Amino acid sequence: MQLSKQELQTLNEYQELSKDVIFALGELELQKMGLIDRFREISSQQEELGNELNKKYGDGKINLTSGEITPLEKQTDK
Repeated sequence: MQLSKQELQTLNEYQELSKDVIFALGELELQKMGLIDRFREISSQQEELGNELNKKYGDGKINLTSGEITPLEKQTDK
């Protein structure tokens, strides 16, 4: 028994499409990993800046529109 030429061609087309999808998924995974690394880098830089600002201005909330800093009230132990 042997596949018809049409069946063999269709089977090969499906194999090729499957390889293309697997390759695209690999590319997406690499992009995802790169974006995760970038996010971690940005988060680290943001934390560093937050620590610097905290040292300079003390604990507070920053209005990102105006830049105004509202000091946080310190809790006192009773």
